[in-house]
Amino acid sequence: MYKNNNFSLFCFLFLILIFSGCSTTGIKVTEPEEIEAETTQLQESNLLDVGILLFEEGEITEKQKKKEGAHEDIRDAESRFMAYHLKETLQHSNGWGAIRVLPEKSYIADVVVSGTILTSNGEEMILKINVIDSTGQEWYEKTYKTYADDESYRNTKPGRDVYQYVYNRIANDVRKHRNKLTEENLIAIRNTSEIRYAAGISPDPFADYIDSGPNGQSLITRLPANDDPMLDRVRKVRDREFLFIDTINEHYSNFYGEMWEPYENWRKYYLIEAEQRRAVERRAKQTKFVAALIMVAGVMRGPGLFTTGALLYKNGMDISEEAEIHNEAIRELGDSLQAEVSPMVVEIEGRTVELTGSIEEQYQKWRELLREIYINETGFAFDDNAIETDSAQL
Repeated sequence: MYKNNNFSLFCFLFLILIFSGCSTTGIKVTEPEEIEAETTQLQESNLLDVGILLFEEGEITEKQKKKEGAHEDIRDAESRFMAYHLKETLQHSNGWGAIRVLPEKSYIADVVVSGTILTSNGEEMILKINVIDSTGQEWYEKTYKTYADDESYRNTKPGRDVYQYVYNRIANDVRKHRNKLTEENLIAIRNTSEIRYAAGISPDPFADYIDSGPNGQSLITRLPANDDPMLDRVRKVRDREFLFIDTINEHYSNFYGEMWEPYENWRKYYLIEAEQRRAVERRAKQTKFVAALIMVAGVMRGPGLFTTGALLYKNGMDISEEAEIHNEAIRELGDSLQAEVSPMVVEIEGRTVELTGSIEEQYQKWRELLREIYINETGFAFDDNAIETDSAQL
């Protein structure tokens, strides 16, 4: 009788273990969305220049650091990678002027896209995107959320991200908002970009050309003559800045190309590690749960059964430690990714400029060079702080 009861107990516990292992958590993959490209050629006067700011890194919680292996270094790399990849995606949609990644906010572009990385790892990405034009009109703000699984990584290649459908959706959304604008709206945006940039460099002669409208938007009251010498000088400065930003975008392009393989591998391994971590966590819970039942039964049935339960419980704790090893592996992958990317040196106007420090520090170094070039070639000096004024910033 005692043996039969023991056998029944073990069968019961075995069934609990089997059925608890059958529960799974599904990962929803983003529905496919392809790029919607312009099929007709737009007039050059209607083409808006787009500036994509380096993505904001967002706050990384202690939970994300521990569970996802996320940290500031990898977010810093992603902020450049994602901005440049969105640039590449937007170019496939056609219908735009120049599309550039910007080191910081500026009215050098007609439309500015900013993004914040809320979550990013090998199986989930959440981005908040904001789009605004030079008049101060917000086109939209939206949060995009997507998932990936093993299948998602089978079709990836340089230029096509595992989360490509999200980038396509962003590009399509921006295009849809642009298509709602009239030709008059488009021309007004382009004019506002130039005058606001001019007012940022030389406030006194250009302040009267722009005014604040309702809701804080910028309104052009009148335009200077196309051959205005002051405007011509400003356009030279702007062209110099375009040149620099194009050069810095070559730097971003090289960074993007070098980062692609280690970043893709990091995300793939993150997915593997995350799946293994969840698997061992499930096993640990199942083992400790069954062990506890056996230990309870052991108290009633005998010391042998209690010892068996204690050993199973210890095994569950060992599996939990194994999960922490996977977490550490993810963090180490993130460290190795950051170690593989490095700053570069660029040449401009026959001078070699070392781009070190943060993007903002690099851009400030360029602005100092811009001042020197502007004064030497035009003889028109301006206030050292003029280019930093609010009118030059979004």
